[in-house]
Amino acid sequence: MRALIAALCLLAQSVIVVPAFAGPITITDRNGSQTFAAPPQKIAALDWSITEALLDLGITPAGVAEPAAYGDWVVEPALPAGAIDLGLRAEPNLEALAALHPDVIITADIDPALVPVLEQIAPVVVYQAFDIAQDNPDVAKEIFLSLGTLTGTRALAEQKLAAQEAELDTIAKRLADHFGTPQPMVTTVRLNDATSAYVNGANSMPEYVLARLGFSNELPQPKSRWGITLLKAEDLAAAKTGIVLAIGPDMAGAALRQTPIWGFLPFVKAGRLADVPPVWSYGGALSMGRLARGFEAALLTIPPQALAR
Repeated sequence: MRALIAALCLLAQSVIVVPAFAGPITITDRNGSQTFAAPPQKIAALDWSITEALLDLGITPAGVAEPAAYGDWVVEPALPAGAIDLGLRAEPNLEALAALHPDVIITADIDPALVPVLEQIAPVVVYQAFDIAQDNPDVAKEIFLSLGTLTGTRALAEQKLAAQEAELDTIAKRLADHFGTPQPMVTTVRLNDATSAYVNGANSMPEYVLARLGFSNELPQPKSRWGITLLKAEDLAAAKTGIVLAIGPDMAGAALRQTPIWGFLPFVKAGRLADVPPVWSYGGALSMGRLARGFEAALLTIPPQALAR
């Protein structure tokens, strides 16, 4: 017995514990490559798409920009209580940031002039999430994988992207079964005010998701940085036969629903309008799945017989 115990002790002493992160981590952002000795533990997130992506990876930022508004506009994934309010996304509270002592500040699409100021507080990772010169949905996936690398969750990021692709296929099949052939055209909007609405077009997350689900846009818009075009309310009348999805929340756009012109729009008169619960249409990679689920729920409220064939 003593010999066995001694042998086990020697075996235990000989076991080498390999660190989870044996080497430095290098990622690429808007300013080039950056190297970190280990995954940062205390993260300040100044952009909602970044906050959203980190939460999707199981990482809770220590501080975020505009947490209360995040709960209204982004909604999911829910922001846990206790995150420090770091001020506005475009104008962060530098005192709050400095007091947080973050290991890294992560943001996107921020004014380049602000980066040197932030770097006095902590290393800064800044992504170009939206740009007219790039494919925004593809870049969202690249950023998600980069954040996975930075936080030591790369395998999880890859798994979640693959699962999302499978889910999009499933949703597309359910919607094809619901509407039959041909599929209706679908336009997504966010009501802006009493006279206008933003229409999603090329390079937007909503249009990418709708195309992935098998739908085309009845009001196609040119490629732009954010993938949106502001149209007058009367211009929405060009959506004559398809479905219009209004992504929540409205801006000041609830007032548009009370105007005379609203009731005369073809998709309103024919019952081809459906509301999508609040979801961030400028989000990260997994916002595509949330958009798809929201679109599906809304589209299934439109009976096929309501469509002009």
